[in-house]
Amino acid sequence: MKKTLLALAVTSVYFPSFSSIAADDKTQADDVMVVTANRFEQPVTSVLAPFNVVTRQDIDKVQAKTLTEVISLLPGVQVTQNGGRGQLASIMVRGTNSDQVLVLVDGIRMARSVAGSVDFNQIPLTQVERIEFTRGARAALYGSEAIGGVINIITLTGTDTLSKTKLDLGVGSHNYQEANASGAYNIGDKTVLQLAAGYESDDGYNVRPQPGLNDGDKHGFDSRNASLALHHQFNNQLSGYVATRWYKNHYQYDASGFDSEVGDVVHKYVQAETEFNDYSAGLEYVQNSYKSSLILDYQKQDNFDYVDKTNVVNRQDQYHQRNIQWQNQYQLLSTLSVSGGIDWRQEQWADFTGFAGDKERDNTGYYAVGLWDYSPVSIETSVRLDDNQQYGTHSTYNIAGGWYLNDNIQLRASYGTAFKAPNLYQLYVKSRSSWGETIGNPNLKPETSKNIDISLHADYDIGSLAVTVYQMRIDDLITYTGGMPSYENVSGESKIKGIEVEADFDTGIISHQLNFDFKEPRDSKGNQLIRRDKFSFKWVGSASYGDLDTAVTYQYHGKRPDFGSELPAYDTWDLALTYWLQPKLALKGRVANLLDEQYETAGGYEMPGRTYYTSINYQF
Repeated sequence: MKKTLLALAVTSVYFPSFSSIAADDKTQADDVMVVTANRFEQPVTSVLAPFNVVTRQDIDKVQAKTLTEVISLLPGVQVTQNGGRGQLASIMVRGTNSDQVLVLVDGIRMARSVAGSVDFNQIPLTQVERIEFTRGARAALYGSEAIGGVINIITLTGTDTLSKTKLDLGVGSHNYQEANASGAYNIGDKTVLQLAAGYESDDGYNVRPQPGLNDGDKHGFDSRNASLALHHQFNNQLSGYVATRWYKNHYQYDASGFDSEVGDVVHKYVQAETEFNDYSAGLEYVQNSYKSSLILDYQKQDNFDYVDKTNVVNRQDQYHQRNIQWQNQYQLLSTLSVSGGIDWRQEQWADFTGFAGDKERDNTGYYAVGLWDYSPVSIETSVRLDDNQQYGTHSTYNIAGGWYLNDNIQLRASYGTAFKAPNLYQLYVKSRSSWGETIGNPNLKPETSKNIDISLHADYDIGSLAVTVYQMRIDDLITYTGGMPSYENVSGESKIKGIEVEADFDTGIISHQLNFDFKEPRDSKGNQLIRRDKFSFKWVGSASYGDLDTAVTYQYHGKRPDFGSELPAYDTWDLALTYWLQPKLALKGRVANLLDEQYETAGGYEMPGRTYYTSINYQF
């Protein structure tokens, strides 16, 4: 009853806009340019793949504290997390595994994917300027991992940025504290300096309560981060940048379990530390209808675990990634453009305490893209060849078409192939238990998939609607097995099929963005994939009234199987208020999990109850 009353109350108050979450809406402005869909800049309205954009303004309005909170609102996305802030968090897109979505930062894949899926909860949200998200197979553009989709986290601005400074101070539940500062400054007419720095901490709570074993434990989180970039326009044709990003996170988690040496369950409280460094540089050359870009990037991540609040190292590993990208685009005709390029990357993983040793491999990819747009028909094609040091060559391709049935309705269809090479962690990791059994499997085969999308997009003054039907067939799906844990290929063809519905419309001053996701995620034996739901619903309500902005979000996720159990369905409400004391000074407040829902996204790990945040924001 209380949720029904809340729903009625919510629709009678005022909400701010979260319009970029529904990027298929042409009314957002035809000049919104994106790069992730086809690796070259194009208007978002010309993209044929399901595509969404989240801006910095969108993030600020809903007052998200983590990247996972932002991404969880997007269509087709499901988040699993081992408790609260700082705990392991994974993103699953359209029911695929968390390592089957490719994560980029400024167009470069995250180094963490060298040895497993990216932990989004560790990436500082304060460094994010924009997020671009495309669903479906994009391996023909990006190579391995792009089976379920691609998430591009953009931190860099550009030389056309106006000088600005932003300051944030905040507090909240569990002794939460944050202090963030960022700015972009014009140095002369052709140079922009971009800076950001932040700190946050949270005492946390017991995310994995085990009565009588870990009573009184708290698993908190603190983070420090900084970034710097310098953009320069050398002349009308040539521009470039150099940039660096850094963050250092501390968090605690519970690793209590059976110890074979003791012969009993023992308490293990672990302090963990992650430090990340990224250095990149790029050049872009533009001459008439030709554009060329070159990017060099190096990433390093160090991870440590310390047992029971001591300096005894339980885990220590290190990731390195070196990347070179060269891309070219040429506008042959007003209706035809082609592009292509070369990607080279070197992955390294050193496991100092898990006995896996040092592992390294190279991958070189060659790709080509063509886009033909002759109204009312448009066609995209792409093809790629990857030469992997371990698995040899793999070719992938994608073809998509769009046809405007009239001025307001477009029919889209696409077919693509994809593959994913097993990551180094899946191949070589060993257990850190006393008997040190092997978890990694050096005999794993690459996953391959065939993906098809068919969608209908309707766009009118009163709102927009998109309905997409999709199916993925994945061969040799890699899964993690319980009992004697290991990674194994599931023989045969696993199938994921589903329907996505997105709608964007207004009722009076209230704007609504909502999406439904119905899917059947099953392995080749017909079993529902672990932690994947069959149905989810998300809604963002927004409007502004005078000096008050308000955002309300709602999410529902159906029941899911877990390892040896079933997780029940759950739903959550979040409320965010922003009051503008002055045009550049705002007082903010947020209540997350407004109705104090008790739920788990991973068995045994409790998600946070009702939490409160307040902050003050100044921009000048």
